[in-house]
Amino acid sequence: MAQSLTNYDQVLKEFYEGAIRNTINNEVVAFKELDMSAKEWSGRHVRWPVKLNRNSGVGARSEGGTLPTAGQQGYAEARLTATYQYGRIQLTGQVLEAGKNAFATAMEEEMAGVTSDLINDLGRQTWGYGDGRLCQVGTTATAAGGTAVGVFNRFATPGQNGARYLYVNQLTDVGTVASPTAVASSAVIGSLSISSNPATTVDTVGVSAGGITADTSIHYFFNRGAGGSGVELLGIQGLIDDFSATNIFSSTGFLGSAVMNVNRGANLGWNAIVLGNSSVARVIDGHLMQTVFDKISTEGGAEPDIIWGHHSVITAFQESIAGDRRYAGNVGNAGFTSLSYNGVPMVKDRQAPYNQMLVMKRDVLAMFKLSDFKFADMDGAILNRVQNQDAFEAFIRCYMNLGINGNPRQAVMIRDIKTDF
Repeated sequence: MAQSLTNYDQVLKEFYEGAIRNTINNEVVAFKELDMSAKEWSGRHVRWPVKLNRNSGVGARSEGGTLPTAGQQGYAEARLTATYQYGRIQLTGQVLEAGKNAFATAMEEEMAGVTSDLINDLGRQTWGYGDGRLCQVGTTATAAGGTAVGVFNRFATPGQNGARYLYVNQLTDVGTVASPTAVASSAVIGSLSISSNPATTVDTVGVSAGGITADTSIHYFFNRGAGGSGVELLGIQGLIDDFSATNIFSSTGFLGSAVMNVNRGANLGWNAIVLGNSSVARVIDGHLMQTVFDKISTEGGAEPDIIWGHHSVITAFQESIAGDRRYAGNVGNAGFTSLSYNGVPMVKDRQAPYNQMLVMKRDVLAMFKLSDFKFADMDGAILNRVQNQDAFEAFIRCYMNLGINGNPRQAVMIRDIKTDF
């Protein structure tokens, strides 16, 4: 009887090909763009004066009339502090020894991986609200006991995140911005079901630990320990905002009235321009885009030079202007290799918000760095022993924040863009 693979299996060698395959998308477009032109600083705060109001002492008078009452220029002090960003690894002594002859040494792989993961989280924070909210719990879809929780997606309200920023094994808190752990602390994400059906207004999140109890209050998921105002970066949606505009969470101003120490409620010039449609999705076409350009020119005195949006938003705009496309020659090209409007490039970012597009003068925003990315080694060692264990740990850190560096009236956030046809 011939020898079979089943019988001979125990003496066969395994053959492993190549390096570790990475199946995770780590592209962080907006963060990289802002990080490349970061401004470095030191001390407690970054402070700079902002001119907000004109002198009212001007005007025409009749002959012999009383001169205008003297006025003055209006100023305020903008202020920014750093946020503190970390990534931590821990390896046992056995892994460090056993990994010496692996595809990649365990320490190198973990250090590179945690750096990439931190940058990925910063990419998400760059587009955030400045308060750590990842998604909103759907009050009517929360299962008692917390084993399956519904979170509102873009089909419920244009711009809602759904479960896009959550991932399996993630540690999360559930609560309010004022009390991020009010409902649950260290809840572990066990599974995710993200809907592509417009009839389904919630994504389902399986929570394997740290049960969430159903109630009628409005709650949110946060990354563990990162919820609340001032912990994460001041994100684009919080900065390019108008305090008088109602947002997806049915409030005005993601960051409240005071942004970088300047009151948006009292100083209207510190608000960016928001073009919404009362949470009703509408088609973005050439007319709406031209309106945006005109607003930046008339209210901000500049011309935009960057357009950012999620892939679905850029595609929606492509579809809306497809009838205006002109073909040369006998060969028809059905796709787009690049897209611009009025000569301004449209850039896709997978972490950009759903149903929104940002059009602005690039220097309106800047990243301010107190300390760049580096592994903590002030005591001369990157790896430190874990007390009472045969294990070692290290952590990477950076201190930075995103802020308004120019005239916020030179930026427009278009909301409520229809992307599902």
